[in-house]
Amino acid sequence: MKNRRPLPDPAVAAEKLLAKAGITSPPVDLSKIASIWPNLFIVEQELDGSGYLLPVGELGAEILINNVDREERKRFTIAHELGHWVLGVSLKKKLGHFSQPRNVERSETERWCDAFATNILMPRFMIKAYVPHSDPVLAINLIIPAASRFKVSEEAFFIRLWEILRFQVAFIVLKGSSSQRELILQRSFADRTAGLALERALGQRELVAQLQNVQSPILSLSSSGGKIRCAGRRLSEDRLILVLKWPDVDTA
Repeated sequence: MKNRRPLPDPAVAAEKLLAKAGITSPPVDLSKIASIWPNLFIVEQELDGSGYLLPVGELGAEILINNVDREERKRFTIAHELGHWVLGVSLKKKLGHFSQPRNVERSETERWCDAFATNILMPRFMIKAYVPHSDPVLAINLIIPAASRFKVSEEAFFIRLWEILRFQVAFIVLKGSSSQRELILQRSFADRTAGLALERALGQRELVAQLQNVQSPILSLSSSGGKIRCAGRRLSEDRLILVLKWPDVDTA
């Protein structure tokens, strides 16, 4: 078996490319990145899938994307296919011809391109600069509209926020009658441990009263690590978004 060539660090590869394009703030201009290579083009057309990279000659290619996809989906597809392009160009320099990594499982290459896309659209330095506060009360007004600012999906941004800054974003539903309401965790963008810890904290009866009639609550949740400062915004009569940051201790 031939020696396996390790794939480069996708975060490092993405940040080098952003620096080369001179991009320092969101939203990332993917067309500007693609223009680094004169023979790389982004083309929208009707496709069965989301998109793919189509080599079209001597170190040239088209990134084909589905013209009916949502803008956020298109941007992720472009960034993903840019990952394939970067890998191919790197191998061209080493082997003399454009190709995707050999002796590497295709699924591993696809995961690499997904990670590259995430780091192109939401690089670590950009997330930290955009949300400079560690206090959820100060950060929530930046976090709620951030997906639109970065031109990515809410889910993608909230997951990235947890990965980099350990902010947990959660959607909460108030159920039951006005006299017997309970808090239900609808969705949490964090790891399973943090999700379960929040679910337990929401069982505190005093929180219901705080959340029922307040548009922008500032809460203290009890946990094994002490009090957790938490900020929220009411999205509707029965639905809220919460932002919190656990201390660097076990949330069990």
